[in-house]
Amino acid sequence: MNRKYSVRYKIVAGFVLVLVPLVFFLFYNNYYAMNIVREKISGNYSNLLAQYARTTDDTLREFESYLYRMKTDSDVIMLNSYLPGSDDYVIARQRILNRFTTDIGNYSIIDTFFFYSRTIDDLPIMTRNSTVYYDRVNTIRRFLLEQIEADGERRGWSLLRTEKENLLIRFEYTASGMYAGAVIDLRKLVEPLGSWNVGEGGGAVIAGEDGAPVATAAFAADRYKAMAADIRPPVRSYETVEERATGRSYLVVRQAAQNAPIAFVLLIAERNVLQNLPYLQKTIYLIPLAVIVVVMLYFAFLQRVFFKPMTLLIKGMRRISQGNFDVRLQEERSLEFAFLVSTFNDMAGQIEKLKISVYEEQLHAQQAELKQLQVQINPHFYMNSLNIIYNLAALKEYRTVQKMSLHLADYFRYIMQAGRPLITLGDELRHIRNYLDIQTLRYPDTLTYAIDVPERYSGLRLPPLILQPFVENAVIHGFRKSRVVFHIAIEAGIETEQEPPSGSLLVRISDNGVGFSPAQLEQLNDAAYESQAGAGDTHLGIWNVMRRLRMQFGADAGVSFAGGSDGAVVVIRLPMEAEEQKEETSHVQSAGS
Repeated sequence: MNRKYSVRYKIVAGFVLVLVPLVFFLFYNNYYAMNIVREKISGNYSNLLAQYARTTDDTLREFESYLYRMKTDSDVIMLNSYLPGSDDYVIARQRILNRFTTDIGNYSIIDTFFFYSRTIDDLPIMTRNSTVYYDRVNTIRRFLLEQIEADGERRGWSLLRTEKENLLIRFEYTASGMYAGAVIDLRKLVEPLGSWNVGEGGGAVIAGEDGAPVATAAFAADRYKAMAADIRPPVRSYETVEERATGRSYLVVRQAAQNAPIAFVLLIAERNVLQNLPYLQKTIYLIPLAVIVVVMLYFAFLQRVFFKPMTLLIKGMRRISQGNFDVRLQEERSLEFAFLVSTFNDMAGQIEKLKISVYEEQLHAQQAELKQLQVQINPHFYMNSLNIIYNLAALKEYRTVQKMSLHLADYFRYIMQAGRPLITLGDELRHIRNYLDIQTLRYPDTLTYAIDVPERYSGLRLPPLILQPFVENAVIHGFRKSRVVFHIAIEAGIETEQEPPSGSLLVRISDNGVGFSPAQLEQLNDAAYESQAGAGDTHLGIWNVMRRLRMQFGADAGVSFAGGSDGAVVVIRLPMEAEEQKEETSHVQSAGS
């Protein structure tokens, strides 16, 4: 055996010659160096961001103490005891606003101070930006009313999202029934982060607990939203995320605030991280080019010794699966493929011979089962017919017995010929008419029927005794035998608007009798009913029809059931066959009463 023709030898040798030096080069000159740079830079930014978050948390805690002091302020305590609009109320209110004016300069991140009296719905505020004064008043009032209604005394900072701005808000309930609090504009909170040198394309973001951006600096909110799904809590001090729209990679450093439901996020452009590494930068540009060239050469090699023979073998297998067993493949030089091709050709020949034998056996078995199913229904109706004759004889309806005997003669003459695999729809309808005439002789005043099937469908081929079980069940199980005349209707029409043979014929059998119960409808329309029912089943005739249709036409035919307490409806779908249809346009319409 010559090993140089072995596919295994060629693939292993090719991978060793190409991948080992490439992996070594990439690992030591690219991955390792870039990770060190990422770790160092992200570590520095992570420390700075953690310091900024701690400073913010300290300020928030300091303001919490400020709010606690407000609870004991004399003006706040006495404000609710003054009459609204009185001099004392106005003076105390103004003193609180003056204090807010002084204190707002001591808290650089605070944008708005406020206090609120729910009793008189008074909400004085002090804000840095007078242009948003009225919007801020409405926003704070709406938020306070919602929160007060929900939980009364709220603790901690809350994230408040509006159409124009996103805010942090906190309020405290004072002993005098007042609410005092402050608002932080998150745009002001993120501005210092925007001045940090994170490189071109980078920026800062403040995100809520759900990860959505609430404030950004030097980085568009829409860009961050598109990347947010890929940002996970980092295992290291950073996370690498690629912006899909531009293909750029960013180092993401995240630090959550302790006293507020927000997190500070820095996005550092990775290309700026490596800008001070000239050698590594050149390597980064050369590596993809070298990899492309090497991979193209190697793929050309694999295409010749592996992919082309494999593709031919797959095509041959696909043709085998489609039933084309005369396909044969050419011998290959590679030992493995030469063995596969030779084995494939031998198996294709054997399968071709076996399939012919198996197909013939299946035809014999299917024909035997079809004949057994056709015969199975005859005793079922035979017992019902004898019962009808007995009842008429007991009533001494001799002329009716004579008429019924003629119909029964035609009926059983048809039964004797039902051993044929297929009959026409016209023959089946004539058989049904005989059966219904027998029933109308028995119930002349309480049972009627109508058959409306276009003559052009009478040549349609179908297995015998397909409609009779449903008509028989309608009479046996649906007949109320009350003053209401029981009526059975048989109609037919094309399922779609397409002309035959593209469409299917729908034969509809309906009555105004007892109908189906919900449990019966669920059972009969269940897709598993055909496979579960069988000998001894209470719906033997129905199962017999469904089984024979499936054997004859496959998925092109079927039976569905509908209706309720006001009657039953059975729809039989039969495939159209153009060569067996007649061209006449007249209808066969008959009725009995």
